[in-house]
Amino acid sequence: MNASSKEGVDGSLLHSSATTVDTKRLWPLCIFLCLSAAASWAVWFSPIEKLGSFYIVVMGLRLDFPFLLIKLVIGNCLPGILAVIWVLFEGKGQFRGMVSTLTKWRTPLKWYLVAVALPCTVSLISLEAVLFYLPMQHSSLLTIGLLKTLLLTLPFGPLWEELAWRAFVLRKLESHYPRLASALLLGLYWAAWHVPLWLLQLNSASINKVPIIITAFVNLVAWSVIWTYIYDRSSQSLPVVILLHSTYGAATTQVALVAPYLNVYAIYVSAGLAVCLAAILANAMHRVDGRHAQ
Repeated sequence: MNASSKEGVDGSLLHSSATTVDTKRLWPLCIFLCLSAAASWAVWFSPIEKLGSFYIVVMGLRLDFPFLLIKLVIGNCLPGILAVIWVLFEGKGQFRGMVSTLTKWRTPLKWYLVAVALPCTVSLISLEAVLFYLPMQHSSLLTIGLLKTLLLTLPFGPLWEELAWRAFVLRKLESHYPRLASALLLGLYWAAWHVPLWLLQLNSASINKVPIIITAFVNLVAWSVIWTYIYDRSSQSLPVVILLHSTYGAATTQVALVAPYLNVYAIYVSAGLAVCLAAILANAMHRVDGRHAQ
């Protein structure tokens, strides 16, 4: 065997060994993802025998919390709680790494503005486009309703989901794969994790659910790329993506309330816009990944 052939064999063996090591390191992450899905799905599909709600009064404002909504919120929060417990067992260094992203609130103001403006703009364009082609009587878009939904959801689903998906899973993936590949892998899981929740939300709707689920799936994968781009560009500031997540939920909720009978079409338009934006940002991420690989 000549020297060049030997070097080629040695290189192949080293590459195979590195791949095996990376795969072994990812096994704990795979277990975490399976446990997160199992925990959330178990809560979401648990039967609620007692219908109704409870309420609290804050500064003269009555806030009602239906039991069904509470069940959905608990399922949303479980992955983040599990992630915090997981990193505590991994060691103080891993826990400090997660906390450091949560405390990176002193990031340029432009990223907070992007976190609010981007989902609101996409939702507003989607709504206006649908109403332009399918004009019908509808209620007004209320800014106070948007702010109320944003503030009420901020400390629950957005906070705990981002602790799990961006502060834990994405950081783990990016230590093994390029950023774009990590964003797509996380997006595929994140969308699959949401499917039972979407099925529950569409349970009473007398429409074909398959196209909506597929569209929502593609939409969330696209937003995962957008989330990752903003997270990385803001120096991995978790407060920025928590605000982005909460604003996205509040904006889509308000669109659904303004024109509930046209919300399906708004979902399609919104997904199309998200895919276009994700493609642009994915190209930018791919170029950066390429420069880092050189």
